[in-house]
Amino acid sequence: MIRICSLFIIITAVVISPIVTTNFYAYAVQAIWRDYEDMKELVRDIRNGNKDDDNMDWDKFRDSSVYKNENEDIRDCIDLANKVGGKLGDYEIVRCFDNANYYKEIYTDEKGNKNEQNASRQQEVNQSQSEKEASKQQEVNQSQSQQQQEVNQSQSENEASKQQEVNQSQSQQQQEVNQSQSENEASKQQEVNQSQSENEGDVSQRQNSSDVNSPEGCDSSYPDICISITSAKLSCFDIPYKNFKVLLPDRHEFDSDGDGIGCEG
Repeated sequence: MIRICSLFIIITAVVISPIVTTNFYAYAVQAIWRDYEDMKELVRDIRNGNKDDDNMDWDKFRDSSVYKNENEDIRDCIDLANKVGGKLGDYEIVRCFDNANYYKEIYTDEKGNKNEQNASRQQEVNQSQSEKEASKQQEVNQSQSQQQQEVNQSQSENEASKQQEVNQSQSQQQQEVNQSQSENEASKQQEVNQSQSENEGDVSQRQNSSDVNSPEGCDSSYPDICISITSAKLSCFDIPYKNFKVLLPDRHEFDSDGDGIGCEG
């Protein structure tokens, strides 16, 4: 009994499996047009490679909205393509959509007898159209390339001009900074020179005044007293004078704080 049941199950599986596979394939085939209402969109996706089926289910496709919504000429072209070829492929839908008379010009009847003259003429027309389209595309590509070159050249010139303006501005700013620094340095140097000149003038004036007022043989740096110009270096402890006038140079360093008064105390 168990063997009979097992055998029945195996036979059932063998019989049902092809049916399921066939139904699944038919559903998959139907999917090529299932989501479309307009043949134009279906043709576009076939051309782009998004849809591909070389053996479409004719009966199901004929009942679809895509087929029914098209004009009679395109439907007749698709009917003839299916009858002549014995099956319907996606490329045949594209051909009929582009030219509803495509198969009428090639075949004289539904049995597939070719009209060689019309076929040759159609081939020439197709070749001419292809050449024109290729020429137009080439012109478009050349025009786009030329436009892109002009855009790139314009951008390069603009960038070069902007960079030149930036460089000129930076150079001018640097020149102004250098000029300002030079003027400041010159002004400071002038102030230093003037100060040194004034100091030297004061020293010279004090020396001249000391020389004029000092007696012969006395050091002119100490006009109020007489310190011999030949004496060795002295200190405040070596002389009896206090609070006397001192001029530069103070050889004996009596004016230790530089206020012009020697031996204060």
